[in-house]
Amino acid sequence: MPSRVSSPSLSEQFYCNDSSSVSSMSSRRHLYGPSSMSCRSSTSQDCSHPNFSFPLPPSQPTSSSRGRGLRSKPSKPTLIKTLSPPQPTTRSRAASFGKRTRPHATPVVPSHDEIAFPVSYEDAWAGSRYGESAVADGRTDLDRARIFITRFISMSSNNPWVNAELRDIITNRELCRSVAHVVWAVMHRVFGNRHADFGVTPLVQAMRFILIKANIPAEVDVGEKARQVVDFFFDPTLHRNLEPLPCEELVIYKYPVGRLKVCIVGGGPTGLASAISLAEKGGGKIEVHVWERRWVRDERTGEVGYPPNARRRDQVVTLQDSVTDLLTPKSFQALFAGRPERVWPGSANIQIRKVEDRFLNRCQDDDLRGLIHLHAEGVTREELKNGKCGDFHVLLGTDGAASWVRRDYFRGYEKERGRSYALGLAFDRGSAGGLPWSQPLNMFLTLGQTRYLLNASDHDGKGYLNMQLTEDEWHKMVGVDGEPVHFGSPGCFRREDGSIPEGFSENRVFKPSEHRDSSLWKSIEDGLKLFGFKESEVINVVRIPIVVQAVREGVQRLPLEDSRFVRRPHALVAVAGDAAMTVHFWPGRGLNSGIKAGIAFGDELVHALNRGEFAGLPLSSMKHYNDFILKLQDREHDKRSIPILNQSGTPETLDWLLKQASSVPDNVAIDWLVGAMTQIADRLEQREDWYFKPEINVEAQIRIVLRQMHSLTLREMAVSFPWPTREMAGAEVLPCRSAKPEPPETCKKAEQRWLQQLWGIISKEPSVERRPRLPGSASGGSNGRFEAPRFTVPTLRSKSSSPKLRNGGFVDDKQRPPMPMGHPLMAQQGMGPGASSGSPPGSLRRSNASKKGGSISGLPVPSDFAVAETGVMGGRQRSVSVNTGAQGQEAGSDGGLTRLMSVKRQPNQTMLCEAMALALFGVGE
Repeated sequence: MPSRVSSPSLSEQFYCNDSSSVSSMSSRRHLYGPSSMSCRSSTSQDCSHPNFSFPLPPSQPTSSSRGRGLRSKPSKPTLIKTLSPPQPTTRSRAASFGKRTRPHATPVVPSHDEIAFPVSYEDAWAGSRYGESAVADGRTDLDRARIFITRFISMSSNNPWVNAELRDIITNRELCRSVAHVVWAVMHRVFGNRHADFGVTPLVQAMRFILIKANIPAEVDVGEKARQVVDFFFDPTLHRNLEPLPCEELVIYKYPVGRLKVCIVGGGPTGLASAISLAEKGGGKIEVHVWERRWVRDERTGEVGYPPNARRRDQVVTLQDSVTDLLTPKSFQALFAGRPERVWPGSANIQIRKVEDRFLNRCQDDDLRGLIHLHAEGVTREELKNGKCGDFHVLLGTDGAASWVRRDYFRGYEKERGRSYALGLAFDRGSAGGLPWSQPLNMFLTLGQTRYLLNASDHDGKGYLNMQLTEDEWHKMVGVDGEPVHFGSPGCFRREDGSIPEGFSENRVFKPSEHRDSSLWKSIEDGLKLFGFKESEVINVVRIPIVVQAVREGVQRLPLEDSRFVRRPHALVAVAGDAAMTVHFWPGRGLNSGIKAGIAFGDELVHALNRGEFAGLPLSSMKHYNDFILKLQDREHDKRSIPILNQSGTPETLDWLLKQASSVPDNVAIDWLVGAMTQIADRLEQREDWYFKPEINVEAQIRIVLRQMHSLTLREMAVSFPWPTREMAGAEVLPCRSAKPEPPETCKKAEQRWLQQLWGIISKEPSVERRPRLPGSASGGSNGRFEAPRFTVPTLRSKSSSPKLRNGGFVDDKQRPPMPMGHPLMAQQGMGPGASSGSPPGSLRRSNASKKGGSISGLPVPSDFAVAETGVMGGRQRSVSVNTGAQGQEAGSDGGLTRLMSVKRQPNQTMLCEAMALALFGVGE
């Protein structure tokens, strides 16, 4: 039972001590309302409180004739049923709806969306015992409210101060202009516009009764004062009823829940997605305020947007279909403007600034006006303490990786799980439009290594090229003034004529671009060549710290010192997006996670609100959201970010790999890259959700692109490994209340495909002489989303071929990244087939992977190839897999499970591990 407040204006409990009031109500009646329902039964409850009863004027009739209970506005009835007084000493069948209750009926407890009043309230409002003479008395709602309060005062003799305030209010003509004005005056003068606890008192219930009878919560065009009093007295975090209920006949009304107020700090994609989710699903019961310092308000139209000179995020991100399918049709249309750009399978590319602009416009659509309030200014903790944000129930921090909400309110902040460094080159091809190479070729070049990452839009030729950095390279990312280049102060390249681009100063010229012979500049230059960009198309350069970290809990209670302007004992604070967790953006799930968290926040908050779980504002009301955030962290960290960090993402690992790259032969590096990228192309183009037509002569295209680059860059790309998509595979974590179930036919196809892959692995026999496999050529299909798995063959290291490094950060072999059989570094260290001098060491090859470039050497990087140059007509050349079975059967052919069981030879450990991995993946899906 909630504790009562110490203030005499709120702690007083006054009940009628007249024991005859119950017997005078022996005749039961049903008061009709719009949503009829049968009474529910419950166990007997404590009945220690005396009964409510208002004294009746002697002039009013007490005839036994019974009519319907009259309301002040019969056209908008809200009363739904009556309950008999509870009998604590007996238990019997509950009274049926609309009928006379038995003398010893089991008491009925109101549900979470109902509010109970003593039936004497109803009589006092009507002005008579049964209300039949009230039709002709000509009283208004204001008259009835004043009479009701007068009778209420007569029952309250324990608090003279409260009674004096109430008398002054109802006799003040200035305050008594309407029912809303009267209750608003009570809210300010008696309650001080604040609830000291989440419990209720008879005075709160009396004000609620007056508002319900005057139909103020049901009014469509309610005034501002009326809206304030409804939100105050029907606050969704207050309890609905007195505990225990008064021991007399009760009348039950639907509880007209006031608005739940949510304050969002940060107006990026996550904050806007959260606001849209709350407004769309809240049914008008949620009011959202979003604060963002980058916005400006148009004085003429009142619209909020970004100023023309604002520093915007130019990165292109990949939004998964599983995420955008969670949006409503209106929001989906607003996000993509009816034109999603398909690139990666099951997803679409879009620039972050477009996400922000379009979500911001969606927040200002007509159907969301009045529900979402946009504030073009930032908020600090000190300003929050001083009341800048006013009253709210829940504070949501979506203010990015450097979130002050997370830093100040989440004390159990988890230590970082890993760190990586990257540079970002924003480019805009301007009038040229589009991209130099096709999107499929860009994907194959990206997934075959982890040194460079391209995310770009072919619609407008804008995007971002990223490169992973070592510690030494990170410290060289400065302007000519020695200051680091970052999003707040980016760097630039000089134009061909030596001038500085508009909007930049001489100090912000990128220092490595002034020293063209430096190794860092050559790596940046080769990154541009890899994807066909010109230096003149780069609009800025920044360095980007990638810190993988998260909070331990996603929801906390707002500290009391920050709750002075909150109109109840406390508020809750939550985080979403980068404020809740930061991820390694190479797998590209940061914005996806933020939008999912915003949608989940809206889902769980609305669900808790509709079920009355916010009463008392406990942390448990947001438990499901907290659980979702923790599950999302596990998925995105352990299955996406950590595999990248373990492979080549940490500065120490990357530094060691790049130091070893200098001794890798050029032909080995090229064969490895070409083999990995063409295998990825084969796998991707066989997917059912592949959006593009098959690329023609993809292997020749890859060779021509790679031939333009410095040999050291090629070796660095080769030793960085392809993407670890096998480790990244698995079921996505989605907001369960918004996720749409898969159609049965889709689930059936997926199950059949998985079984075929599993049986394909089990059905093959081990080769007599095991050869190094190409990336992605594991028996059967890979379970990776982009089908570029790492090798599973264990490597053997000899002490003599593994010298200890002291400057590279690795003191023994255990610290080195695991290398698959055939990796260029194995050839360098004298391991694997072909490691002897004079032979191509450990090269990964398709049937034509080791061919020397002849007729196509020296050509510019193509988008189309002439038949005369390539010698290939029509479609793309396909090569036969090098991984065949003992009987000469091609790997992946349909051997069947029976064939495996007909031979005496058992599958080796590697094959069983692969089969088990696929089995577990299928179970997860």
